[in-house]
Amino acid sequence: MHEFATVILLGLAVYTLVNLARRLGEVSRGLRIFLDLGFGLLATWVLDYSMFGGWGIQFRSLWMGPVATGLVIGGLASLWHEGIGFITSYARRAYDEGAEIERRIGSRAA
Repeated sequence: MHEFATVILLGLAVYTLVNLARRLGEVSRGLRIFLDLGFGLLATWVLDYSMFGGWGIQFRSLWMGPVATGLVIGGLASLWHEGIGFITSYARRAYDEGAEIERRIGSRAA
């Protein structure tokens, strides 16, 4: 269970790093996904981390565990992006609708 939580939080960290990199300039969706995967691979390489090793799953070569874990982390970073984007768009819509209702009520009362 700790391995799963670690991978989820590393995905959130990669999502944050990619968002910081996106502040430098406009990035297409394809490049963002590439950055997610690249930073995920970089994170597992730097940390020498394999979630499969924690679960007792062995690959033919030792390098395959961190690479597979990096791809999973990059995929989860993309999932974080979509999930947070959905929540943000929902909040904007709810706020804008509330502001619209307040403007209508305010104009009738006045």
